[in-house]
Amino acid sequence: MATDATTRIGLLAPLSGTGGPYGREEERGARAAVDVVNAAGGVLGHKLELVVADDESVPTSGVAAARKLIDVDGVAAIAGVWSSAVALAVRPVAIEKGIALFVNGSADEITQGDTKGLVWRFQTTGKAWGTAFAHVVRKDGAKTASLLVLQTPFTLSTVQPFVDAFKADGGKILDVVNFNPNQPSYRTEVEKVFGKEPDAVFVASYIPEFSAIVKEAFRSGYSSKLYTFSHAADSQGAFVRNVGKEAAEGVNHVQAVPVGDAGAYKIYLKATNQPDGTIVPFGANVFDEVVVLALAMEKAKSDKASDFTKAIASVANGPGPNVSDPAEALALARSGEPFRYSGAAADFKFTPNGDQTDLDYGHFRIGDGVSRRVGTTR
Repeated sequence: MATDATTRIGLLAPLSGTGGPYGREEERGARAAVDVVNAAGGVLGHKLELVVADDESVPTSGVAAARKLIDVDGVAAIAGVWSSAVALAVRPVAIEKGIALFVNGSADEITQGDTKGLVWRFQTTGKAWGTAFAHVVRKDGAKTASLLVLQTPFTLSTVQPFVDAFKADGGKILDVVNFNPNQPSYRTEVEKVFGKEPDAVFVASYIPEFSAIVKEAFRSGYSSKLYTFSHAADSQGAFVRNVGKEAAEGVNHVQAVPVGDAGAYKIYLKATNQPDGTIVPFGANVFDEVVVLALAMEKAKSDKASDFTKAIASVANGPGPNVSDPAEALALARSGEPFRYSGAAADFKFTPNGDQTDLDYGHFRIGDGVSRRVGTTR
């Protein structure tokens, strides 16, 4: 598993395909975390080594890449795994091989069933995200809402929780319309949803589809408020560049926080040479994955998944002071002193099945091309 010099960990990321806009962000976050850990003395007396593989945003490609990381490269864990569909395909391989799997995919099924303690999610679940969106939209004053939903396991998992929570808050759902990736046009779907003039439209999609939908709605003069994920409406300013400041004005997005406020997030931005205020959810998630992995190995005194996965929950859930600096946390782990890691992407705790809990969700709004947080919900 480990050589004399290094412990290898894998990054399975969508460097091409539909997830391409997010894969490089994941790689950047992973490399930054590895550099931070290694600068602080590494793990168990030797360096972390990152091996990167492209899952091409396709489940079959993801499985092939995961098998190579495990069987050829000899990694102790696989991080990244942005796509829920890829995560669901890779999951049985990791469990069979006894390899820890750290994922960003939000589909609820990823952590369900017997994972043998090997699968850990560093992003909110689709169910929790859908509920948070409903609370944000109602809090923003909307009485009616419609949903435009990309057909993927993650985005579809947010729909019913949104509908249930919005209705429970006294709101009314006018329409739920699904659409496919890579459509040449979204005019039909936009006209159907926006034509009913809902107060709010929740667009559950990624940045390419969301950008196209916003352009179409803007050209048509629709005035419903728009809500989506931060990875669709920010992505280091890519969304505003895609659609222009005027079309982006007033668009709302939601993300588990403390992205932007956390000490660990500031360390992440510095390590990746990005300015303060940049919102990079997936990069921060992967930064946390690598840091928690290193802390668990150090705490368990082992780089074997069967050992260090038992220490993962205690790294985030344990008693002791909150620590956001990975170097400080590693020193405490080595000395056996109590601490809990307060992450870059969120100040999370883990449930027994590997999901994050106790999350706050930030409500961001774009004004003059810049995202600013306007509120927080649970």
